[in-house]
Amino acid sequence: MIAIPLAEKIGELFLILFATAALVKTGVLKAETGKVLSKLSLWFVTPCVIFNAFQKELMPQVREGLLIAAGLAVVFEALFFLISAVLRRAWKATEVERASVMFTNVGNLIIPLVSFVKGEDWVIYTSAYILVFNVLFWTVCVRMFDTQSAPSLKKVVLNPNILAIAAGLITLFTGLKLPEPLTLAFSDVAGMIGPLSMMITGTVIGGMTLRGMFANRRVFGVLFFRMVLSSGLAVAAAALAVKLVPLDRDLVLIPLLGALAPSASNINQLAILYNKDAPYASAINVLTTLSCIAAIPLWVMAFEALAG
Repeated sequence: MIAIPLAEKIGELFLILFATAALVKTGVLKAETGKVLSKLSLWFVTPCVIFNAFQKELMPQVREGLLIAAGLAVVFEALFFLISAVLRRAWKATEVERASVMFTNVGNLIIPLVSFVKGEDWVIYTSAYILVFNVLFWTVCVRMFDTQSAPSLKKVVLNPNILAIAAGLITLFTGLKLPEPLTLAFSDVAGMIGPLSMMITGTVIGGMTLRGMFANRRVFGVLFFRMVLSSGLAVAAAALAVKLVPLDRDLVLIPLLGALAPSASNINQLAILYNKDAPYASAINVLTTLSCIAAIPLWVMAFEALAG
């Protein structure tokens, strides 16, 4: 059931990617356009995605579900962090490689997938993983890439994405409602994230040859660590939680889908901004995204078998 909507969504996004790459190849766009689009995505569209995810009514059962989903997201990210730390020493993994293992495309693919498979009422639980993801991404991940600047608490706190998290939590827990024009504006901008992410990757791919895209054979190692090793540990942890706590299997499946997702497209954008081998980051994103067509349904089947 999950494989069909996932394949459809990935196919839709990849059409946008290839169309943008074709525009670069034909000279209509320049590869440098990706840097401008990356800034637009990271500092404007992504904050709108974060804020929009919290625009829900907080019922008691929803509050409990959010806490469970957030707790599981922390567990998954802790596992991925440990794998990344081991890879740094044992495999001499670069910033791009470690970030690609740690951070998944939880928003761009998982939100539409959950909406299609489970319905709109379940989408709110993805916001728990989005919260955990963005707190870690805009602190830990940005620090991995921005090694030249001194650590700055002010810089972290005033990051538009962190501010969006704080504003979203305030509206969620207070029940504060924004005027309808503002709500619609946030929602419309948030809807741009999937296509815009593919356009950014497309500008990078357009400046590469197919051979050059996979010239670095380590990309297949990252594919294994992200889609096999990390996903396998996440499935085992999720099944254990259902068995021992116990937790509702359908609820556990929502953050698990976030953990099974391909590498985050935001990594491409940071790589562009900080000059950290954006073509390699794009190759990782493309390959892990393609592989998830088969990987996610298989891992979900494994989770269902283990959870009983």
